[in-house]
Parts: sequence; C-alpha cells; structure tokens
Amino acid sequence: PQYNSPVAGMPAPTTVEHRPLPKDYMMESVLVTLFCCLLTGLIAIVYSHETRAALGRGDLAQAEEASRKARSLVLFSLLFGVFVSTSWVIYVVVALYLP
Repeated sequence: PQYNSPVAGMPAPTTVEHRPLPKDYMMESVLVTLFCCLLTGLIAIVYSHETRAALGRGDLAQAEEASRKARSLVLFSLLFGVFVSTSWVIYVVVALYLP
C-alpha cells in the first residue's frame, strides 16, 4: 500500500503555512529607554506591549504591524543614543585638548 496517496472519497490534505510569530522587542525597548533615548524608548515599549496584546488575542496582522513599529523605534533610539554619546565624547575631547 502507498501511504501518502490520496484515498478515494477522502479530501486531499491541505498544506497550512506556519509563519513565525512576530517578536515583541520588549527587552530591547526597555534597554534603549534606559540607556539611549527616553522618549522614543517609551513609545517602543508601548508598541511592544501592543504586540504582546495582539498576539494574546490572536490578531496576527496587528501584532506584525506593532512589532515592525517597535523594531523601528528601537533602532532609531539606539542610533540616536550612539550619535549623542559619540558627539558628547568628541565635544569633551575638543574642549579639553584644544586651546
């Protein structure tokens, strides 16, 4: 007997696509809030929480959108924090060592 062949009178099995669940970026949001940029970090935390809530109620489309917004805000906060820190170090070095 063939095990994977369709049986007469039985519907053919359908393939179900399993997408991975979107990441909520909560830990990253908290870290950039503490160390990089308070305002955009707090907004990222809100979107991270929204991602978790949407996953909890099964709304995958809303979870993906909130996850994308949280990721963008985390990246912006991180880049902004690195820019400000680098600018501050350059300013201090220039102020101390140039007459």
